[in-house]
Amino acid sequence: MLNIHQKHCSIWILIATAFIILFSGCKGEVKNQKTSSGDPEIDALTAEISKNPDNAMLYYDRAKKYYDKASYDQTILDMQQAMSLDSLNPDFYHLLSDAYLDYYNSKEALNTLMKVLAIYPERIPSLLKMAELKHILEDYDGSILTVNEIVKLDPQNAEAYFMLGMNFRALGDKERAINAFQTAVEMNSGLTDAWIILGEMHEEKKDPKALKYYESAIISNPQSMQAWHAKAFYLQNHGDIPQAQLIYRKIITTDKSYSDAYLNSGLLYMEMDSLDRAYEQFDLLTAVTPSNYMGFYMRGIVLEKKGKKTEALRDYESAHHLNKDDKKIQQALESLKNQ
Repeated sequence: MLNIHQKHCSIWILIATAFIILFSGCKGEVKNQKTSSGDPEIDALTAEISKNPDNAMLYYDRAKKYYDKASYDQTILDMQQAMSLDSLNPDFYHLLSDAYLDYYNSKEALNTLMKVLAIYPERIPSLLKMAELKHILEDYDGSILTVNEIVKLDPQNAEAYFMLGMNFRALGDKERAINAFQTAVEMNSGLTDAWIILGEMHEEKKDPKALKYYESAIISNPQSMQAWHAKAFYLQNHGDIPQAQLIYRKIITTDKSYSDAYLNSGLLYMEMDSLDRAYEQFDLLTAVTPSNYMGFYMRGIVLEKKGKKTEALRDYESAHHLNKDDKKIQQALESLKNQ
C-alpha cells in the first residue's frame, strides 16, 4: 500500500505527464495551422509576411483572401495588424468595416467608417461607403444626409443619386426614387443595377417602358446575367414564353451556376406540359446548387405528376430537410404519404 507521500508523488507525476501530452498536442496543431491553411495563395502570403512582418499591404492582401473565403475573424485580425502598421490607408478601414458587418458586429462596422471619415472627412468613396452602410442598417434618413454631403462635394456623382434612390425606395417614396435612379443613369449609363431597378419599378406600375429599361441594363453590361434574367422574367410574365426560354438558355450556357435560370425555365416547361424538359431543368438545378430546396421540391412535383411516387417522396423529404419552414413542402409530403 502506498503511503500519503507516495500517493501525492504519483498524482503529481500523472498531472505532469498529462500537461506534457496536452501541450505537445497543442504545439503540433499550431504548427500544422502555420504550415498550411489549405489555400496556396494564403500560404504564399503567410510566407511573405514571415519574411516582411512590417509590410502592412501583405496583411491587407491576406485579409482580402480570408474575406473572400468568409473567414471574417481572420480578416479582422489581419486588418487590425495592418492598421497598426499603417493607420492612414482608407482601404484598410473599408475592408475592416465589411468584415465586422458580415461578422454581425454592425456597431464596430460603423465605428470603423467613422474613424476613416475623421481622418478624411471629404473623401467621397468613404462617404459612399458610410451611406451604403447606413442604408443596410435601415438608417435611411442618416444615409440620405450622408448622400447630401456627397452631392455638395460632387454634384455629378452618379453613385450618390443611386444610393439616394435606394433610400427613397426603402422609404416607400417611389416617385422620388425613380427620379433619383433616372438621374443616376443619365450621369452614368453604366449603372446596370439602376437600369434594372427602374425596370422593376415601372413594371410595378404596369408601365410597358419597363422592358426598355431592362434592355438598357443589358446594353450597359452585356455580361450581366442579372440584366438578362430581368428581361427574361419580364417576357415570361407577359406571355412571350419562347423568347424567355431563349434567354434562359443563353444564361445557362454563359453561366452554368446561375440557378434562377434553371428554375424559371423548368417552370415554363411545366406550363407547357413538357414534364421531361421540366425535369431536366430541375435536375440540373439540384446538381448545380444542392443547397437550393426548390430544385428538389419542383423535381418532386414533376415526378409525382409522372406517377413516380417513391422518387417524388424522396425529393420532398430532401426539400424539407433543406427548408423546414416552407409549408407547401410539408403539405406535399403529407398529401403523398396519405395516398
